[in-house]
Amino acid sequence: MRLVTVLLVLFLSGCMSMQNLRKSWEGEPIDNVTASWGAPDSIVPNHFDGGATYTWTTLITGEYGVRTCKRILVSNSSGIIVKGSNSGCPYFYFVSNDKK
Repeated sequence: MRLVTVLLVLFLSGCMSMQNLRKSWEGEPIDNVTASWGAPDSIVPNHFDGGATYTWTTLITGEYGVRTCKRILVSNSSGIIVKGSNSGCPYFYFVSNDKK
């Protein structure tokens, strides 16, 4: 039972860390992200509010084969990041910004 508790705490702390990394970009200009990550693979304008959805897609080869890592950030009409998500990405692949 103790091992299960320890594993659960480690898993949840990993999830919280990934969430904190995504949130570290919130409020930052998209230009800061592209300076760090490079140009996105796709930009989809949101005609409703003037913002856009930016997607970076990377194929990652690992012990269990190839998987797709998608990092998605959404900006408002001023180019400021308002939210983000990811799928299939290892922890270190969602790079935090350096601002404190």
